[in-house]
Amino acid sequence: MKYFTLLILVLIFLAPLAGSEVISLSPYPWIKVSYTGEAKVFNSSCDKLPFDDPFYYAQGDTGRFIKVMEYVPNESDADCYSILFTMGESGDAQYLFYLEGRFDEPLFVLHTDHLHFRGEGILIAEGSMNRMFLQSQKYALQKGRIRELPQPFYAIGLESVAMRDLEIYAGKRMEKVIDTVREGEKVTILAAEFKENPERYLIRNARGLCGWIRIPHGVWVDETPVRDIYYHGD
Repeated sequence: MKYFTLLILVLIFLAPLAGSEVISLSPYPWIKVSYTGEAKVFNSSCDKLPFDDPFYYAQGDTGRFIKVMEYVPNESDADCYSILFTMGESGDAQYLFYLEGRFDEPLFVLHTDHLHFRGEGILIAEGSMNRMFLQSQKYALQKGRIRELPQPFYAIGLESVAMRDLEIYAGKRMEKVIDTVREGEKVTILAAEFKENPERYLIRNARGLCGWIRIPHGVWVDETPVRDIYYHGD
């Protein structure tokens, strides 16, 4: 029975990557880029690219920039992107998208850890840098434009602990109290509201009751009312 349960969990975990190729970025093997369809994969620092590559250069800190691949994320418009990755000066992971023939500056930049190209112009970016939690955002790429697609909530699913007494509320307006969470009590952070800088979080307490709490965006690790929900940045 335990083996069967483990097998199901493994299949669920692998399902989003089924049919996808996965790139582990060198020298950051924990950073992943997955994609469906055809791509020309480089996964190479810019100083090791062919001399005729538009992103080849041999001066300065060439190890900072990695050319990941050339890829057409949406066959309907056939735009080809050169996708570069850099960890940045302060460890701020980011991806730079250059449109074919326009290599002077990136068309757009995504600050995130992992990219998952699902086909038909759909991209999922997953990361916690400069965010309050590990956040998955869904984007549409079409005709040189990128836009985030709405979700009912940002999913979290994090087992945590209250750092002080908290009241949980029936709605995001924080008017009707459902229950009180005591300092040290275990809680599950289920989701966050869908907005640019979420501050309302849906949690479940040890008694199985669900409600909303507010955690200010940008709160530091030693100030947060719930462990693990804090600003992951400078």
